[in-house]
Amino acid sequence: MIEFDRVSRTYPGSAHPAVEEFSHRAEPGSTTVFVGPSGCGKTTLLRMVNRMVSPDTGRVLVRGEDVAGVDPVKLRRSIGYVMQHSGLLPHRTALDNVAAVAELNGVRRAQARERAGTMLELVGLDPSLGDRYPSELSGGQAQRVGVARGLVAEPDILLMDEPFGAVDPVVRRGLQEEILSLKETMSTTILMVTHDIDEAFLLGDEVVLLGDRAHVEQAGPPSDFILAPASDVVRDFTGADSRQLSVEVRDGRQLVVDRNGRVQGVLE
Repeated sequence: MIEFDRVSRTYPGSAHPAVEEFSHRAEPGSTTVFVGPSGCGKTTLLRMVNRMVSPDTGRVLVRGEDVAGVDPVKLRRSIGYVMQHSGLLPHRTALDNVAAVAELNGVRRAQARERAGTMLELVGLDPSLGDRYPSELSGGQAQRVGVARGLVAEPDILLMDEPFGAVDPVVRRGLQEEILSLKETMSTTILMVTHDIDEAFLLGDEVVLLGDRAHVEQAGPPSDFILAPASDVVRDFTGADSRQLSVEVRDGRQLVVDRNGRVQGVLE
């Protein structure tokens, strides 16, 4: 569905490439999460998919076609996109922000607004919030509108660029749960960028940990990073040592504790 074929990119004025000889394939219907420290090239890779950034060398294939030969406007309209700060148009209501994307894809206005209302409910927003402007929404509400906008055209591909990085931990967890719920009902291929390894483990079917210049430190299902970290770099980034858990019985209940005895959960 999405394939990077030895792509490299050096930005003007930089002595070193942001991405160097990166290759990877995201399978249809899966959620692939690029994770790594700031400046490792993960956002550059994401933006190559919809031609917001072009590689200097190599190819990016979407649906089997090299995106270099696809009209960028047509390509972007066929791919959902969710960014960190929602990117909503301030002069349009939440409903109209979502409906506008459907209209751009040829849906009639009445049908687009109906579809937008359905999507707002799908991401956990009360329909009454559709009449509010972005400035009247909380950060979490605005981010949910951003997710609805990314999905309203029913894209087969959704790009998510640090989508929950600007909200507080409680709201972030709620948004993550919404994405997990959506994954159960939709077959969309999701490519996501985050710097949060716990978020990557929670949402990703496959996690790709990137180092300098987007060199792959390890790629695979989340369990592989815990059971078989590829290097000390992976172990340190994932906090593998702190994830060593055991079970203790306290006050008649079985508790999951870390190596320092701190409670991490309860076994039912």
